[in-house]
This record gives sequence, C-alpha cells and structure tokens, in this order.
Amino acid sequence: MTALRVLRRLCAAAVLGLAALGACAQASPPAWADFRDPRPVAILGYAGEAMEPFLSRDGATLFFNNRNGPHDQTDIHWAERVDDLTFRYRGPVAGANSAALDGVPTMSRTGRFCFISTRAYRQSLATVHCGAWSRGQLTGVTLQTEASVHIPGRLVFDVEIDAAGERLILADGRFDGGAMPATADLRQARWADGEFRLWPADDRLFAAINTGALEYAPALSADGRLLAFTRLEGHPPLARLGVWIARRETPDAAFGPPVRLDAIAGFVEGPTFSPAGDAIYYHRREAGHFSLWRVTLATAAR
Repeated sequence: MTALRVLRRLCAAAVLGLAALGACAQASPPAWADFRDPRPVAILGYAGEAMEPFLSRDGATLFFNNRNGPHDQTDIHWAERVDDLTFRYRGPVAGANSAALDGVPTMSRTGRFCFISTRAYRQSLATVHCGAWSRGQLTGVTLQTEASVHIPGRLVFDVEIDAAGERLILADGRFDGGAMPATADLRQARWADGEFRLWPADDRLFAAINTGALEYAPALSADGRLLAFTRLEGHPPLARLGVWIARRETPDAAFGPPVRLDAIAGFVEGPTFSPAGDAIYYHRREAGHFSLWRVTLATAAR
C-alpha cells in the first residue's frame, strides 16, 4: 500500500474521533487567516470523486486526482474555470498518468508541472516527477531523484511548487513498518543544476510548523508569504484532522506560528490558494464521497 493510501485510511479513522475529542476553542483569527463560508465546487461533466486540488496561478485551470483508495486507479485530471465555484471537466492530464498511483498535481506560473507518482519508488526511493504543461498536455516528465533522502521507508507523498517554479515544499514521511507514518514533516527542495534538490538548510523555515503530529499537503500563495497545510494530531480514535495556515514577511523568511482554519471542518485535506490568496480550495469527504470545496477570506469582496 502506498504512503498516500495509508495516510488517507488513517485520516478516515481519525475523523471518527472528532466528536469524542470535541472542538478546541481558539481566539478570533487574524485578518489574514479569517476564512469563512464553505461552499461546494462543481466540476461539470465529471461524475467521479475529486481530491488534492491545485488551482493554476492564473485561476483558469483546476487540477486534481480521483480517489486514491487501495483498489483505485489514481490519475491526475484537469478542468477549466467557468466561475469561482464551477469548472468544466476536460479529462485526464495527457502525459502524466501511469499504471501506478499518480496524484497531487502542482504547477508554477511558467508551466513547470510537478506531481507525486509511485511508478519508480522501488528502484529509486523517489516519487517527485516534473514536466512541462502546455495546451492540455504534459511533456518531458522527469523523476526528481534528488528531491528525496534515499532512505528505505522514507517517502515524499505531497508536493507544492512555488509560483516561480524554483522551489518545492515537500511532505517527507517516515514509515517504520506500521500502518501509519511515524513522522510527516514539511521540507523544501530548490532548483539547481537542472533538477530539484532537497535543501536541508531550509528545514529552519518550518520550525514553527513541524511538530510531533503529521504535517502534509502544503500549499503556497502566489506571493510565497502564506502557507496552508493539513495536520493530523494524535491517534485514532482520539485524533484531529484540520487545515492550518501560517504567514511570513518575505518569501525567504521562516513561517510564523500557524492558525487552524475552523471553517474547514470534518474530513478535510489538500488546500490550494486562489491567485489572489483570498480563497482556499480543498477536498472534503461526506458520506464516503470526496468532493471539492472553497472558503473565502472574510475581508474579500464577494
């Protein structure tokens, strides 16, 4: 079973413990973290399940993968914007998918497209692939072998590329033989000498983010100042799943302490920002079905 699938199973069990755990009250969020009004997102012409959304930096294209359960053929798909809550399905992303699990799409404003695939993990201990997106097709897909620590049991299972296409934020998981990651933390890779390389010195950027909980599914705003991510705290049945957001003053600074987004509740994961950073899209499970949702910043014009 792949790490993505293990983590989704774990999260499903974790959410069952939410009622027992109870809601954790927090002070009113700062203005930059005050997202509200969750609404469903429609993908016209698509009847399947949708997870791991990524909205292109111009807001015109929505990427996502279908369900990633143990018996699913998980592939990357795309749709075109009709309005903020409606997209028209265009099909699987040509050139991206394989017989293995392919998911977690992300793209720079220049069309550098990266995603997670387990197709070469056994041979390389690496999972990040990148190519070039143009006119509905991905070309030149290349395994980013140096965006990994190359240690058996360690697996990058989420990825986000910055708007410039020069840095990746990764979810680096460690598995010790159990059904869940022993750790999952955010790290960064940089583009150097024609490939992405894990950059250990950048671990300092996430000092206020990474904890003993599982942190994964990172999302960067276009200006690089806001980071949204998923955090799973505790263990089933008393565990808590949520989407958090943190801010920094400049794109090279460390992120400050994160704030939990209370408007994004339930079995929720995989945030992605709108181009202006005034909305967050994510996936949510209801009655066993995964679909996409959106919240907006309270100060944003509606």
